[in-house]
Amino acid sequence: MFFEEKGDALKVLKSGEQNIPELHSNEVKVKVLASPINPADFMFIEKQYRVKPEFPQIAGFEGTGIIVDNGGDENFPSNAIVAFRHKNIWAEFANIPKDKIILLPKNFSIEKAAQLSLNPLTAWALLEESNAKENEWVVLSAASSAVSKLIIQFAKNKRVKTMAIVRDFEQKEALLSLGANMVLISDDDIIEKQIRELGKTERIASFLDAVGGDLASTIIKTISPNSKIIHYGLYSDQNVTYHNSDIIFKNLTIKGFGIDGWMNGKSKTEIKKIWNNIIQELMNQDFKMEVSGTYPLEDFKQAIIESRNIKSGKNLFWMN
Repeated sequence: MFFEEKGDALKVLKSGEQNIPELHSNEVKVKVLASPINPADFMFIEKQYRVKPEFPQIAGFEGTGIIVDNGGDENFPSNAIVAFRHKNIWAEFANIPKDKIILLPKNFSIEKAAQLSLNPLTAWALLEESNAKENEWVVLSAASSAVSKLIIQFAKNKRVKTMAIVRDFEQKEALLSLGANMVLISDDDIIEKQIRELGKTERIASFLDAVGGDLASTIIKTISPNSKIIHYGLYSDQNVTYHNSDIIFKNLTIKGFGIDGWMNGKSKTEIKKIWNNIIQELMNQDFKMEVSGTYPLEDFKQAIIESRNIKSGKNLFWMN
């Protein structure tokens, strides 16, 4: 699946044959089994992403597969199931740099493996950055998103409480079943009242914000002293506003978050340990990573249309 110009995915994506480049010494060749359809994929095709396409460009940024050529490097065994985050994934085969490869147990779920490389690491890192301790609270905007659902489950396992803020209550029961302790509608007056009341008796350690705008402005004004506000998404195009006194007298920390910058601050040993922990948690059958549908590559138009309309879960290209 490739494109030769930027634009809407439905208009510029093409299905066809592309030669696989010669395998370099720092790469392994993978038979791709599955790949999720993510918002970043559309941004890349529309040339709005931080990574720029090189035409003709194969689409797709994340997936899972089986190593079919390790170039003689036994650290990457043939037929091993792996996950990866790299370009050129919406294809039958791909050459992946070894430092992008995550080796997985043989019985690891293909559906989870396809979604492993980005969102679970982001969720794990955001929870780590929150510095939330047992029985403390983390507030989540856009709580029905894939990242927030992962944060809720990781937090539950660490006995950290979560307040999930959503636009409507359609997914309220689903979020509670994942482990959210409180689900609130995104109404400034309701949010302000609930956070003020909660903060009187319990500590709110952090606000993990994927939205910005008025919601973030309200929470900054009402959140507990010494809390951290971490912005990691851009769902709202409105500015966040606050008075210096909101920050100074409560000693708040406001920071941005990007997964690649966070990873650059970790050693290889630390990253390997984190991946091992994430993989162990995801192998639990009770840990949910919802898949809404699976599609062969040739049905890419239907897959893309339905991906833009789904309210929960991921659509996967399924080459398995």
